Amino acid sequence: SLLQEIMEVDKAASKESDLPPTEPAADPEQEDDPPTMFDLPTEIIQLIVSYLSLQDICQLGATCRHGHSLTHDENFWEFQVWREFRLFFTTDLSTVTEALTKPTRYPLEGVAYDPRVQGNREISVIYSPEFRRIMIEKNGKAKQDPFRAMLENSIKDILPRLLAFYVSLPAEEQCSARLVLFGPGIESANTKLLVHKIVNARSSTFDAVEFIKGLPGGIGSGVRINYKHMYNFDLMCLYSNSESIRESVYRNRSSARLEPEINRMLVKDSSNGKLAIQPSIVKLLPTIHALVFAVDTSISSRERVVEEVEVMRKELGLMLESMSKFHQSTPLLVLACRSGAVEADSCMTLQDIIEGLQLQNMKCPWGVFDVCCDNMRGVEKGLDWVLHHLAKKRREWTYHSMQGQNG
Repeated sequence: SLLQEIMEVDKAASKESDLPPTEPAADPEQEDDPPTMFDLPTEIIQLIVSYLSLQDICQLGATCRHGHSLTHDENFWEFQVWREFRLFFTTDLSTVTEALTKPTRYPLEGVAYDPRVQGNREISVIYSPEFRRIMIEKNGKAKQDPFRAMLENSIKDILPRLLAFYVSLPAEEQCSARLVLFGPGIESANTKLLVHKIVNARSSTFDAVEFIKGLPGGIGSGVRINYKHMYNFDLMCLYSNSESIRESVYRNRSSARLEPEINRMLVKDSSNGKLAIQPSIVKLLPTIHALVFAVDTSISSRERVVEEVEVMRKELGLMLESMSKFHQSTPLLVLACRSGAVEADSCMTLQDIIEGLQLQNMKCPWGVFDVCCDNMRGVEKGLDWVLHHLAKKRREWTYHSMQGQNG
């Protein structure tokens, strides 16, 4: 993989950097060495290098010990990811609050905590638009005739759909992940088109391959999506009630989402009166790899932020509590949805959502991404992260399983 290639280049460069620098004999008549880029302040060097391509940055790290040191600086890669992708990734929860309040010219569009990520350099590779091009160059594919390339690309678009319908594929190839999508964001009048755009998309990014059936009663039914020809994942949607009831009740009273009489996902325990997830939904949870919680960030006034987020926090908390009985570290993807017609000043900020949902205290991997439902901007960033996390988790599990069998 590209990460392995980078690590090999870094290993070679580190051998050079480990050697003690040799000091030339002092010669008063000899002129000083001419200044280099590395004599500039660190902040300026990082800014200059941030405009290089990912491949050029990797090559810079193999030139000398100064370049090796720079390209191994986590602060540089954090700046690179923040500037280019408007994202902040961390493996330390204590840094989240500082990042949210940090004054910057690059407004954040996503924040994620993931202990499995090996620094922002890995994130830069994942999100880099050069990733596919570099992999093609690594494989040494010759330049093809344009008509032949067009024909082969057409076949690649059709092939996954044909395989899904007519060929019995192994379970791992049929579905790389099972995601459940729920929350006020898929039911609000402002952002309910999120699901329709994902399911009805016919593009190289989202391609609905087939519908899947859930448990008896339809719970857990959804659609299988071929995502960027890299992953096939099942997306299951959980709605609280019929569309007519949702729009008539939730529009003016969001707290109704915590009433079992209206929200059919919830039940009230007769013994202690506490709310819980419906048992039929709980049966579905052991098969889920990740939770996707969609919220509508539009608000009528800033005074309602605390009230709205508190309802979201309680609803999410019930699902996380039920999920913890089966999985201890299920990744949580929060889609902070808004309509393009709504001004940013009339929406909750990422800080409002993270602090309101108390994500900075959560130990499981989580990510919050700003999503515009009109153009789906932000959805890809969230899915890129969570699907990469699950694929990496599966590879590690497969590796340890093989080691156990060999032992």
